[in-house]
Amino acid sequence: MTPTISNYGDHALLIRWPTDGFSEPVNDAVHHLAAHLRESGRYIEVVPGYDSIVCVFDLGLRSMSSAKRHVEDGLARHISKTTTAGKLVEIPVNYGGTYGPDMPTICATAKLTEDAVIALHSGQIYRVCMMGFIPGFSFLSPAPIALHHPRHATPRAKVPAGSLGIANWQTGIYGLESPGGWQIIGRTPFSIFDAEREVPFLLNAGDRVRFIPQ
Repeated sequence: MTPTISNYGDHALLIRWPTDGFSEPVNDAVHHLAAHLRESGRYIEVVPGYDSIVCVFDLGLRSMSSAKRHVEDGLARHISKTTTAGKLVEIPVNYGGTYGPDMPTICATAKLTEDAVIALHSGQIYRVCMMGFIPGFSFLSPAPIALHHPRHATPRAKVPAGSLGIANWQTGIYGLESPGGWQIIGRTPFSIFDAEREVPFLLNAGDRVRFIPQ
């Protein structure tokens, strides 16, 4: 699928692939192209999403047309298929109990025992598709279909940092304590985001995650 490239303000481009829901091949293309754009050193910021990229550049150094030509050249030469994938990170998770208050809800929806839900959820490797609404929040590739469940109608006022949640088809990790409406099934003791750490973010878009039940 060929993406569209459009102006995103006066010093950024939006590259968007046509999809109908989550597409693993499209997300692969997003992250490979994003890696190439970062490595080129031409952009102030490159922000990948599930099916899109925003790349921000310095108007004092290059024009909108030259930035667009650079992206088009990368796509034409299939550079987006040749860069390496992100790192694999194993993340321990305490599932259920006080760490996962919505585990009974997911068990009821899936018609599975807690052990079966844990085995299903931790039995695949996830892609970090994008980073979102608070620092360190990691939006991951789809959870197994049996575990899909809507968000809470009324969000919680506080969800602890490190909480692992499900919202519709998505699974995600809270980088900081925050209000949130995701169904919380566990929590990791790992610090996903720490502003005082030399490398604040444990995860980056394009990385892969394996959950290890504790």
